[in-house]
Amino acid sequence: MSSFVPNDHAGAATPDVSIIIPVFNKLSLTRACLESIRREGATVSVEIVVVDNGSSDGSREWLARQESEGRLRAVISPENLGFARGCNLGASQARGRYLLFLNNDMEVTPGWLEPLVATLDCDPDAAVVGARLLFADETIQHGGVALVRVTKDGSTHIGGLHMSYQKPADHHGACNAQLMQIVTGACLLIRPGVFAEVGGFDDRYWNGNEDVDLCLKVRELGWDVVYRGESVVYHYESQSGPERFSQVEHNIKLFNDIWFDRAQPDFEQSEDNRFTPTQHNHIRPYAAPRLLYHDRRRVGHGATTVTDPRVSIIVVTFNALEHTQRCVDSLLRHTDARHELIFVDNGSTDGTVPWLEEFGRREPRAQVIINGANLGFAGGNNVGLAAAGGDFMLLLNSDTVVTDGWLDRLLRPTVADERVGLVGPVTNNITGTQRLAAVGYDTATLEGLDAFAAEHARIHEGRAEQAMWIVGFCLLIRREVVERMGGLDEIFGQGNYEDTDYCLRAFLAGYRAVVAHDCFIHHVGSASFDAAGVDYAAQIADKYEIFRRKWNVDDTKLGADQFNLAGIIGSGMIAPVQFRPLPPSTHYAQVRLPEWEAQAWLGRAESAFARGALGEAELLLRAVLGLRPDWSRAANDLACVLWQRDPRGDGGREAARLLEAALALDPDDEDARWNLAEMAGRHEEAALAAHP
Repeated sequence: MSSFVPNDHAGAATPDVSIIIPVFNKLSLTRACLESIRREGATVSVEIVVVDNGSSDGSREWLARQESEGRLRAVISPENLGFARGCNLGASQARGRYLLFLNNDMEVTPGWLEPLVATLDCDPDAAVVGARLLFADETIQHGGVALVRVTKDGSTHIGGLHMSYQKPADHHGACNAQLMQIVTGACLLIRPGVFAEVGGFDDRYWNGNEDVDLCLKVRELGWDVVYRGESVVYHYESQSGPERFSQVEHNIKLFNDIWFDRAQPDFEQSEDNRFTPTQHNHIRPYAAPRLLYHDRRRVGHGATTVTDPRVSIIVVTFNALEHTQRCVDSLLRHTDARHELIFVDNGSTDGTVPWLEEFGRREPRAQVIINGANLGFAGGNNVGLAAAGGDFMLLLNSDTVVTDGWLDRLLRPTVADERVGLVGPVTNNITGTQRLAAVGYDTATLEGLDAFAAEHARIHEGRAEQAMWIVGFCLLIRREVVERMGGLDEIFGQGNYEDTDYCLRAFLAGYRAVVAHDCFIHHVGSASFDAAGVDYAAQIADKYEIFRRKWNVDDTKLGADQFNLAGIIGSGMIAPVQFRPLPPSTHYAQVRLPEWEAQAWLGRAESAFARGALGEAELLLRAVLGLRPDWSRAANDLACVLWQRDPRGDGGREAARLLEAALALDPDDEDARWNLAEMAGRHEEAALAAHP
């Protein structure tokens, strides 16, 4: 089994990362690897632990000299222990907050380490992180690892397969971060406590499958394994000699003896070499959390599984009191008392506010928030999301009536599959696939509603169907999604299309949306808009235009069944950019955007600006400012984008406000001062040209 025994190192200084490098001869490669680490440097502290596995080419003597000069720590073994035992020995001598296993036939590139470390720093659910590895010819050696069930010559086995193998270095599928079951041990960062808990690398393997085995054990404990394509390392693969492949058949047999009936493959590989994703395919986009809740609970995830998930039900109100009263009555009759009710009033003037305040005083599970103004559907719900402490958040329109067992039916798909992030019911009045063609009750008086909902649930018991869009009249959201995506986008104002936008953002972050066909909820539809005298058709058209511009959708190609999803994914819109901050809350802390990531987003935004892609540039810059509002470079860049897009309108006015705010924070900000003067001068020139 494992030979790993953790060392206490009491009193020793604690570097951020212990880089553990097992070596067997090939001193020239070891030199180049260590030189690249020192040359590229890092913003985190590191120690280097080199384990010599019985080298006979002068490596031991050279390492001893390096140790005497304080450049590394050398751990010398008189025999070749192999990869697993060598790594375990090095780990037992390591002092770092994290352990990074690195082959000696590697050369690192600028900024390689920061994305790996930031992942574990910012994501308490991640335990293992891997990098994108390139061959010397600028093709990909490792873009993450898929677990594949292979059928060949009449027999079947499972094993790891490198993703994007020999694709170009900038292959789109390998550049972005992803959740996977496995990453290669050639460059693998792990939490020491987790490494100890799984017993380190299993030393029954000999230079093969140790890393696959380790990652699967880590996932069984409920941890995430993350591939970060932003971290790039060159790998001169398998340079340690013939012993590297001396026990391939043994490794395959041992791995399959342990994992064949225990692991869930991502793909099936047929006799004719075709690959088919399995229903359990675990490979999906990864979005780092931007909000960290103080109570770490995850539903349906390993050791942290919650058996009685709590839901925060958020109801935004704006006038239409009679509908709110009917909604509240149904919630009290059909919702378990462990779930909290949050009512957010958006400036009602019809008696809703005093009614809610009185209700909040007599109902212990209810929380009432009075905004005093209409923040719109997105803004009101974001206030509710910030106040919510549940494992799930549920957005519910005030003109709905829930039915018996409704919430358990919505929760069921999320407990069964951790990839499900959004769930919605079916109803009588909505657009899309959630609308039933006919219902068997009186939609005006609601006579027969409960009986109809019960019979519908019986007929469709347990039926859940994956969907692209869930309408926000009733939308269950896994808290994990809120951690990574934040709130609804308030750019949509009073309402419409913010739910479509949120579903798309969640999809790009790797989450599934499903319709629970056995859950029926009555919905009046547009009650608050009607109460406010809003032209609903005009509202829909206006908000669609905002949505179209945001996602750069060709308005000639979007129809009910013609959404250009492939084009949006291919355009490079990555999920973390879509985070929308929520108001401050006692439930969570906002994660500071890591420096490396902020710089990457800014560089991409400036590149987009240079080629005239103002929409993409604006999206990226707003994302940076949302998480780093004090970053003057982002404020200056965004001001320039807004000015160029709309110098005399809202864009120009917002640009001026951004620059003035930057100067208020730093009166010596020369870029902001120059940009503001330049914009003022151009305004004057335009005015003179219009009125000579």
